Amino acid sequence: MGVGIENRKYGIKTRIRKSLPVWLCVLSLVSGAVVRAAVSEEPGDYALLTRPEGNAENYVKLTAPTGEHVVETGESLWKIAGNVYGDGSRWQEIAAENELDNPDRILAGQTLKLPNQEYYLQKPWIQRGEGYYMEDQGAYRFQTPERWAFGTCGLDARLSTFAGEDLRARVLWGVEDNDMGEDAWCGSWEEVCKNMRQTAETVFGEDLKELSFEKYQVESGNEVYGVRGVFTDQHGERQIVSAAYRFGQKNLMEFIGLAPEEFSPDMGRLTLYTAATYEEYEGERHMGFGEKSETYRGMEVWEYPSLHNPFVLAWESANASVWRLKREPEEAADYVVDWKEPVLPAVIKEALRIDGDIRYSDLLQVETLETVESAGYDFCSVNGVLYETDWAAIGNGDALLEDISNFGGLYALRMQIGDLTNLSSLEKLTVLEELEILTGPQAENLKLPSKLGSLKTCVLEKAPLQDYVDALDDSMWERTCREQKITTFQKTGG
Repeated sequence: MGVGIENRKYGIKTRIRKSLPVWLCVLSLVSGAVVRAAVSEEPGDYALLTRPEGNAENYVKLTAPTGEHVVETGESLWKIAGNVYGDGSRWQEIAAENELDNPDRILAGQTLKLPNQEYYLQKPWIQRGEGYYMEDQGAYRFQTPERWAFGTCGLDARLSTFAGEDLRARVLWGVEDNDMGEDAWCGSWEEVCKNMRQTAETVFGEDLKELSFEKYQVESGNEVYGVRGVFTDQHGERQIVSAAYRFGQKNLMEFIGLAPEEFSPDMGRLTLYTAATYEEYEGERHMGFGEKSETYRGMEVWEYPSLHNPFVLAWESANASVWRLKREPEEAADYVVDWKEPVLPAVIKEALRIDGDIRYSDLLQVETLETVESAGYDFCSVNGVLYETDWAAIGNGDALLEDISNFGGLYALRMQIGDLTNLSSLEKLTVLEELEILTGPQAENLKLPSKLGSLKTCVLEKAPLQDYVDALDDSMWERTCREQKITTFQKTGG
């Protein structure tokens, strides 16, 4: 998967030792490494330094617990301070933290508590001094990315967008009432990192190249959480997804960054900056969307229903298509499909280029399906591709629906078949989100199974074709049905 130690942490040189601080949750490491940030990095917008280079007011101060260090043979406090903080003179802070009577005498195997590390996140030039630009909504405020334009988000109506001249780079942001609790992940950050890593691996698969996490305290004492990943899109281009979170007393804020990897400044630091500058006004809640009426996308692989799934949003933005969870059957659960009707399997063999038997695992490739009997032209659509068919060859629509119930990965189904009477077999389509059934006059009496828990949109009504057939007189109806090859729609009126 390629997810592991990064030799550069947002442009800061790092050196991995034996223990990993809880705040830096790079999950492929064992707990306890120490990260050393060099102070020699050239300053630039959103540079993250261990000491300010110039006016401290030009930086946002962040603090991170450093954890503990087990002394190795030959180490001194000066050497430990140099490795951990990039400044050997901070040995005195270590000595004071551990109340050492003789700082010159430390023993191999001895455990030392390390003082917190301070970082300084550089503000962009236009946001320094008085009167810098800030997004202020009366209930909360934060620094915007540069002077990027504000807009709406096409990926989700509950998010807004900041974007500059390069529209490939955007920061999506949203605010909701905080039902997760202030500093919600304070005591569970390591578990959150594991959950997020699992989600990223599920969404991107082998296309996930890098993944890292971090947590800091801001000067108010509250915490800011960040995640940054790199993945390749369907064209092989490397993309960045980053997300940063704040959980206040009243509101929760999420900032999701999307950009090509070569974009500058680094999107991970930019979203961290916007989240670190967040403030809320005492006693005020946000003036946002109110009650949430629908579930965010990608929740089936995401543990936090109050927050968007940043990995799914990034995948959809980079690939300009809807992400779907791929269903893979266990080997023992795969089987040769026993078809009730002959028309659909013939179409599937053509669509999926299958010779021989069709197996359940083959049908998991089908995400959208249409079976339409029309006047003059019957067709079947598989994953958006049309195939001409002849539904006169099927015995009845209920048997056809039983065949369709084998498509375990089906997300969207549209049927225009006149003689459907029993929809119970639909309950096997557990991931079905969109359903449209146009049938005969019995439509108003049909009942959907209660187990369709993923269903988001549903149309169940009499087909216009049925109205057309009913409008014909008997002789014209017989002639029309014969010429147009209408078979499953039956005339019910004169």
